[in-house]
Amino acid sequence: MAINQYNRKYIWTAVVKENEDPLMLNRVRVRFDSPLDSINVQSILDSVPDKYNNKSTKNDDNTDLLPEFKWSKIDPFCFLPLLPIFIKITPKIGESVNILWPNPEYKFQEQYYIQGTFSSSLTIFNENSEASRLFATRDRIIESPLLKNKENFRYFFESTKGVFPEPDDVALIGRGTCDIIVKNNDVLLRAGKSTTKPDNPFQQISVKKTRSFTQLSDFDVRITDLGTESAIKLDENIKYVNTLVEWKIVNPENQYQQFSLVISLYGLPQKQEYTTKNLKIDTDVLSIDKSLIYTISLNNISTDTLIDTINTFIKQANDGQINIPTFPIIDLSNQFPLVFRPDSSTYKWVKVSTSTGTSEYLKVKEVKEKIKFKTEGDGGFGLIFDKDTPGQQPLIRTKELKKIDYQLLSTTYNIMGADKLLMLSHESKIPSKQAINLDSTTVGGIDQDYIVRNILPNTDPMVRGDELMKFLNLIVQFLIAHTHPLAPTPPVPVGGGVKVDDLLQQLQNASNTILNQYIRIN
Repeated sequence: MAINQYNRKYIWTAVVKENEDPLMLNRVRVRFDSPLDSINVQSILDSVPDKYNNKSTKNDDNTDLLPEFKWSKIDPFCFLPLLPIFIKITPKIGESVNILWPNPEYKFQEQYYIQGTFSSSLTIFNENSEASRLFATRDRIIESPLLKNKENFRYFFESTKGVFPEPDDVALIGRGTCDIIVKNNDVLLRAGKSTTKPDNPFQQISVKKTRSFTQLSDFDVRITDLGTESAIKLDENIKYVNTLVEWKIVNPENQYQQFSLVISLYGLPQKQEYTTKNLKIDTDVLSIDKSLIYTISLNNISTDTLIDTINTFIKQANDGQINIPTFPIIDLSNQFPLVFRPDSSTYKWVKVSTSTGTSEYLKVKEVKEKIKFKTEGDGGFGLIFDKDTPGQQPLIRTKELKKIDYQLLSTTYNIMGADKLLMLSHESKIPSKQAINLDSTTVGGIDQDYIVRNILPNTDPMVRGDELMKFLNLIVQFLIAHTHPLAPTPPVPVGGGVKVDDLLQQLQNASNTILNQYIRIN
């Protein structure tokens, strides 16, 4: 049949019919999706001789070759992989492949295939040819659910991130939950990377945290842990004010410097407005919130006496007992934090207002500036945070900080992780246990039943070095310091601060503390 060299079709589509290549060359046998240059599948089969070496080549109903001639040189449905044998990707039966003939004039003489497309990363476990063909055909394309947002390229489900290779990665992806990813400075070999296998485009797929993996990494910077150091951190220590001392000059307008004074001690409720941070000289404290604990009043006293009385009252409130002559003595407890200030009727005279410069302003200002507790007091107002502790106090925290050293030196790591790690040697054997047989039955992979029955019982747990050293140090401390009451008698049960009972308890727990049962060797 003449072929128009300017109208040749080099790629056709087909469906995998058989994939068990007896030569293990990844060949497949196919059926074609559509007629080939007016030659349908039956005509292709008819082109095969009915007999070869005096043997019948086709089955009784003339629909395929007999098994003896399948995969042979007369089999027109057998295609070689276009990828080299060193990369093994064998399509499953029913999946789509693209087939190629380098010489269209001589179809069925030299022929190759390439794995067909998939409609989703969530169907790579197995996808029939119809679904992949619909996805590949633009005017019939089926919209598969997206894994990433088109606008910001973030995963719709954060738990999916990490399951699939990213655009910058080079990867060999398995059909299930295993893959190999080569990044710029890392190689990842992973098994059990996701909680489900990718066999349904409408399922959510999530990272499996307990995956088995090996990670080989080359880091540009060497990071060294230098231990820890203590650091002091000061935080705001905001508390509710428990008590409030208010002093009041009843008659600041008198001309004879003979004043009337009232000092009151109130308990306050726990409200946000009445904290050591928020309660100020001008904070409006509702009368309903003031619970009167103690009060005194004096009349016809001089300015000096007035100032001395207020300061004495504040000091005694700090000390825990108020003892002003002629007034009852009162003992205080739980009075801190304590705030002292002028009451609102007294404070109004010294606020920046029309009273500035008046005689009342000058008299109250003179008193206000001399009301202090130790160094605390800003114009008659101050905070006693705790006994003998004026002013707002910080909350002191001690935090252990890691000291890290960074050097521009390349550092390599080999990291392994799994629920259980087994390291086996062909030549090693634990004297008290059976040798582990890693013969030809295990070369294609060791199943879990063999692991549980034959490997785990014949391996030993690895030792945690730090935990072992702690235990040995205790033993040494006891041995160095222990004494015997008499020569042949057992030692005193405490030596160097170490008790015999503690040693025995740690030894009893050693199988789980000193030994790691999940990392084993033979």
